[in-house]
Amino acid sequence: MPVSEDRKFTAITNPIDQISSLSCIIGGVCLVAIFALIAAEIIARNFLGISLPFSWDFAAYMMGACVFLSAGATLKSGGHVRVTALHDYLPPEGQRLLDAVACLIGLAIALVILYAVSDMAMLSFKRGSTSSSVVRTPLWIPQAFMVVGALVFTLQMAAQVLRTVGGETLHNDADIEDQL
Repeated sequence: MPVSEDRKFTAITNPIDQISSLSCIIGGVCLVAIFALIAAEIIARNFLGISLPFSWDFAAYMMGACVFLSAGATLKSGGHVRVTALHDYLPPEGQRLLDAVACLIGLAIALVILYAVSDMAMLSFKRGSTSSSVVRTPLWIPQAFMVVGALVFTLQMAAQVLRTVGGETLHNDADIEDQL
């Protein structure tokens, strides 16, 4: 039985979607850890009279990880900002073409971001760069989470390209505003 026109790339896009979901879960864990670190810092300062020297640095690292690790799943769900003023007035074929062009441009940008953060992390690793705080965290460790997130985002952007080429309509959460 031939694969239907709108689902012909699922063998590629489904694993990417699963990777994006897992990455988003890890990003969510980072968000909870940020809350725990900041709460521990507040409790330690107010009740114990001490400060946790690593809390603000690690919270910042986890915020970067959270943003990057969740970007792919956000793209898949249509949660990124999307301007649809022209898109909504085009016929379906024009919408699909505009989506494909936008996704190709997005893929190019994602590849540049992936290259930039990979290069930054590799340079930090080679130079042995550490944070300037008391903890002296090797910077390649938090930067590696950014690289993983950028890779997942790039894969998800490639999946979006395949979806548009395969004739699928991209998911758009802009309709949420109508429900508010």
